[in-house]
Amino acid sequence: MAALMGAMLAVAVPAHAADTVTSNLGVSAVVLDTCTLNAATALSFASIDNSAPTSQAVPGSLAVVCTSTRSGISVSLGAGENASGGTRRMISTDGNYLPYSVYADAGHSSAVAAAENIYSGDVTAAIPLVIPVYGQIPAGSYNAGLYSDTILVTLTY
Repeated sequence: MAALMGAMLAVAVPAHAADTVTSNLGVSAVVLDTCTLNAATALSFASIDNSAPTSQAVPGSLAVVCTSTRSGISVSLGAGENASGGTRRMISTDGNYLPYSVYADAGHSSAVAAAENIYSGDVTAAIPLVIPVYGQIPAGSYNAGLYSDTILVTLTY
């Protein structure tokens, strides 16, 4: 009889099922409404030959990308770190100066002065706006050396 009772208990007690607990996992993100500005192509002049006194011109570009479409943005150029009397200048490691100008057009008819906008207009969301920039060194005789300058570019949106 004891064996029968043990068998009945074994059959009468259901097997223990695994417990299940649920919860929620929150997911969120913040997409900032911003714009970025990059010098896509720097103004990099080739070697200047003083025996051929002609001006040198090079193209460059800036790129603006915004997360949303914007109207009325502006991009302006500073004078450069070595400007003097309204003239942009590169400086050599020896302290010599090399003048240059920045233009908004390939024909070099529209020089961009310090703090002047090189672009004013609209930008479409997530599509890079490429702004052409042109540099020119006037004809002249210059001291040999490695010259450089940095122009602050400001994006207002």
